[in-house]
Amino acid sequence: MKLYTCISCCAILAAALLFTSCNSSETAVQEEPKADFTQVIPTLEAITADWNNGDLDEFITVYDSAATFMLPKGPIGVNEMKGYYQEAFTETGTPTSTLSFDSLEMRPLGNSHALVTGRYILTNQDSTEQSGRYTLVFEHSAKGWKILHDHSN
Repeated sequence: MKLYTCISCCAILAAALLFTSCNSSETAVQEEPKADFTQVIPTLEAITADWNNGDLDEFITVYDSAATFMLPKGPIGVNEMKGYYQEAFTETGTPTSTLSFDSLEMRPLGNSHALVTGRYILTNQDSTEQSGRYTLVFEHSAKGWKILHDHSN
């Protein structure tokens, strides 16, 4: 009976300590500051000039170094994505089309992430167009807004 009483007291003490530590203001999780979401769309729009000027290296800088780009075969990394763009949309390093976006919509995901959807339009030199929809996941860090994932079709 003494053993049962001792175990009960220890259990009550442990529960009280756990409750106290969970409710302590010292252990409260600090909420990260909210990023400036007004800069998400301008960041995306700025890279159109890089594309249209044939500066693929600068265009790629909006992507985080660990970003993924979704293809029908599955996701690829930034280096593979750059190769894909060079092969699919450029001739001798110069874009074969101009890039523009429309139907841009941004939705915050927490304090430092955003979901952007829209439509890209590639206008060829002969005025024909190729377009598709995309979904981008952005993250804000000390380096500004960077794309973590690009799912374009």
